[in-house]
Amino acid sequence: MQRTFHEFYGYRVACTAPAEAQPVVQRLFGAQPIVDPHLPWPGTDTVHLSFEVTGDSHAPVPPPYFPPHWEKLDEIVLDTGSSTAVVCLADRAVRVQLARSDLDNPIVWGRWLVEKAFLVLTLRSDRHYGLHAGALSLNSRAALVTADSGVGKSTFTAWGLFQGATLIGEDAMMRHIDDPEGRFWGYPRCSYLDPALVKSRPELTDAVSAMVPAREKCRLEWPPSFESRLLTAVRPQALLVLTRAHQEIRSVGIDAVIELCRSDFTAGKLDADARDRAEDDLRTRLGSMDLLEFGLAPDLDTNYTRLAATLRA
Repeated sequence: MQRTFHEFYGYRVACTAPAEAQPVVQRLFGAQPIVDPHLPWPGTDTVHLSFEVTGDSHAPVPPPYFPPHWEKLDEIVLDTGSSTAVVCLADRAVRVQLARSDLDNPIVWGRWLVEKAFLVLTLRSDRHYGLHAGALSLNSRAALVTADSGVGKSTFTAWGLFQGATLIGEDAMMRHIDDPEGRFWGYPRCSYLDPALVKSRPELTDAVSAMVPAREKCRLEWPPSFESRLLTAVRPQALLVLTRAHQEIRSVGIDAVIELCRSDFTAGKLDADARDRAEDDLRTRLGSMDLLEFGLAPDLDTNYTRLAATLRA
């Protein structure tokens, strides 16, 4: 068994895995582990992630987005029928039993198990919360990007990366309330994109991707050529709410943004004090941002030009 340290959504991760699971660890975290186990920031939580490889050969099936009663249980089991992850809240531990047949299946160990496990840890914590959002940085300024499902948030953030922006995340951004820098943390190593978009980009010819069952998206692992423009944390200066209802850029009030995001930052929090703490922190963060409703044009290059102009303002 090999033990290495990594960062995932702003958590310090102490990862233990056998040799045959090391390729999975590298694909999840990147080739270079954290040398200093005290990173990524003083006071951050350490999550103990362990992998065990089993001989189970059942075909994996899409699990529910969240398992039943996940917001009440002390241990949450994520089960794909072939592999499982047990999230133990008290121990800050994620124990993955990965079927040997799933070792090369990033939908199982990525989307359904590890990514979901860290989302569960965040949403169940009274010192953390998440937003259904991505983030881009351009011109030394960064924006959170949120939208209803299907509007085009993933395409918008990916196109920004294609055009030279830095990608911080594309679907979930996590906030550690005790982080003194006021940052939001993402997982930019992969994106969930329309396969047609992936096929249209020559720089993605050799990129590793896998279709998500029952979804019209694939999980794309960004190739090494994008490595220098993948960043895991940012302190945003703006929040963009993407819409197709119009093609204008309009100011949005902070109360409207809070209501838009309420189901995100309160998810998993049954305690009223925890919900209030998350809302207070988000209000503080939003108070220093430009809050904009960003109407999407049909042309992706036009949207990027308008994004660049917005972040220069």
